[in-house]
Amino acid sequence: MAHRPAAPHRIQPKTMKKTLIPLGLVAIALLARCGAPAEPVAVEANRLTRVGVQTVEAAPFSHSFAVQGNVQTDRIANVLAAFPGVVREVLVEEGTKVSEGTALVRIDTDVLAKQRAELVTQMELAETLFERAERLWNKEIGSEVDYLQAKTSLEALRRSLATLDEQIDQAIIRAPFSGVLDRVFVNVGEMAAPPMPVVRVVDLSDLYVRASVSDHYAGSVSAGQQVRVEARGLAPMESQIRRVGQYIEAANRTIDLTVDLPAGTRALPNMVATVHITDLALDSAVALPSAIVQQDANGQEYVYVVRGDEATKQPIETGVVSDGLLLIESGLKPGDRVIDRGAARVVDGERVTLIES
Repeated sequence: MAHRPAAPHRIQPKTMKKTLIPLGLVAIALLARCGAPAEPVAVEANRLTRVGVQTVEAAPFSHSFAVQGNVQTDRIANVLAAFPGVVREVLVEEGTKVSEGTALVRIDTDVLAKQRAELVTQMELAETLFERAERLWNKEIGSEVDYLQAKTSLEALRRSLATLDEQIDQAIIRAPFSGVLDRVFVNVGEMAAPPMPVVRVVDLSDLYVRASVSDHYAGSVSAGQQVRVEARGLAPMESQIRRVGQYIEAANRTIDLTVDLPAGTRALPNMVATVHITDLALDSAVALPSAIVQQDANGQEYVYVVRGDEATKQPIETGVVSDGLLLIESGLKPGDRVIDRGAARVVDGERVTLIES
């Protein structure tokens, strides 16, 4: 009987699967072991918060407050007629510069002229009677009573004539001071009578702003203090305070303030003006944008500063705000690096990395 060769040994599929799995695990373990040292470094670097900083610098700092007022002048006159009468002539056009005493408007004086003529006639007769009584009195012929009566009548008529002449002179309405004839309120032929004004004369050589300031600033304003005045349509004007009131209005707790306007200004009476008053001026101070200053639950203001590679919470004391900058009274010094971008994402002691500017 022939001998059959032995069949080759087969590995069952189940056995093969068990053999392959351990090899795959070995390969994965080897790969993981090779990359293990670099992974923690990369993760740590990615976790550093990126922040921007600005370096604290000392610079001049000033603070001002503004109050509103009106442009005024004490030399503005609405001139009235001294007595009722018809306007006969307007002698000067509106807008004309005039000097003190310039004739502006003439009121009709026909009635007054007739009265004057009658007075002159009466006075001529009174003079004749007085001269006769005086001669008789000197000759001791006439009585003293006749002499005194004639003298009294003559003096009364003279006074009446002087008064009437003065009234006739007032029929010419004149400029009370040098300035500009700003307005004529009547036309020729119309009746002019008190209390209606006939003309308005304005002197613009002494303009000022009258304003009211809160009593909170009573210690911050004084006569001679420099200010800046702004009015719509005009360039800003540098000026100074003329007077500070010595009385606080009880109704609104304000103090009256008068500010001179420079000569040659184009401001006009009743124009609204804003007065900027500087109440704090420092040659060197630390200030930061108010937006980067934070406040904790206790009301303590603070910022984050970068020291080394760590963000440190730095408490600060602040003052007033001017043009968006907050005065830092204590807590920071020139050279400190304050986080101005990303401060909301950091905590005290956290390591940070700087954003390239």
